[in-house]
Amino acid sequence: MSDPQELTLEELRERIRAAGVTIAENRLAMVRKLLADALAPLRALDSRDIKTLEPAVRFAPRRELGDE
Repeated sequence: MSDPQELTLEELRERIRAAGVTIAENRLAMVRKLLADALAPLRALDSRDIKTLEPAVRFAPRRELGDE
């Protein structure tokens, strides 16, 4: 059985169409492998382990109107 996260050739074709690029049919297997290799670190990442950051505080250099 294949990996459930593995990109199928049909999904690859849809991505290629959405990107508006042309890739020869005989190159699809190679592109699929390269894309899978490129996405592997992202798929291995558990986003729950990433600490969320608060938005940066913005300071105005001078007093703005309406701040009285």
